[in-house]
Amino acid sequence: MGTRHLICIWWKGQWVVAQYGQWDGYPEGQGVAIFQFLTLPRNLENLKKGIEHHVYEPSPEELKAIQAECDAWDENYRQQRSNPSVMAWNFMDMTGIKQLYPSLTRDAAAKVLGLIARAAVTGEDEDEEDGNKDNQDKKTVPLSFDLEFANDAIFNEWTYVIDLDKEVLEIYGGSEAKHENNRFKDVGDANATVPRHICTFGFDDLLSMKTEDEFLRQIEVAREQEKGEDLEDDG
Repeated sequence: MGTRHLICIWWKGQWVVAQYGQWDGYPEGQGVAIFQFLTLPRNLENLKKGIEHHVYEPSPEELKAIQAECDAWDENYRQQRSNPSVMAWNFMDMTGIKQLYPSLTRDAAAKVLGLIARAAVTGEDEDEEDGNKDNQDKKTVPLSFDLEFANDAIFNEWTYVIDLDKEVLEIYGGSEAKHENNRFKDVGDANATVPRHICTFGFDDLLSMKTEDEFLRQIEVAREQEKGEDLEDDG
């Protein structure tokens, strides 16, 4: 389902990831995917290593080169599809950008966390094979930094912030006017809207929840409390 969203990572006092996503932004979709990632052993350690050593924001020149590479892949794909001896099902839903640079697609969403973490593991494995540490700093995960989407009150329905400094997951739904206590108060101009905070879970809290259903239940409890507070304010 087309539920647009934003997945952000805050680390060392700054935004390091701001990933726009097109699909399944609600808690049952991307929220659960983030929950699953954060509760698996070593993922956080590898996520930090991946951000530090492998993530980069491509320059305009690098984006042109990436586009050219993907166009070449797509052209080869079309030629393969026109070959009657090649089974079509081998190429279903395949494009150059998805195959070569999945972190740059609107479909990546929470999967980008795994892409970043796996880059760290791959780099370490290659270092062991090569006997050096050159692979540890290969910039292999290009990202588009879409933090301004936080100000889109119409299309940004859900926002997730992984704060690696405080070790918490913050969940936002909808939007509100800026105020001093909002995480996004410095994003966009003074009159821009920002995501509305619903709840925050410490990483230890997520581990104690055990199941996805419990995670979703806790979010629903927070949403009901928020609704009650809104009614009190209106009264």
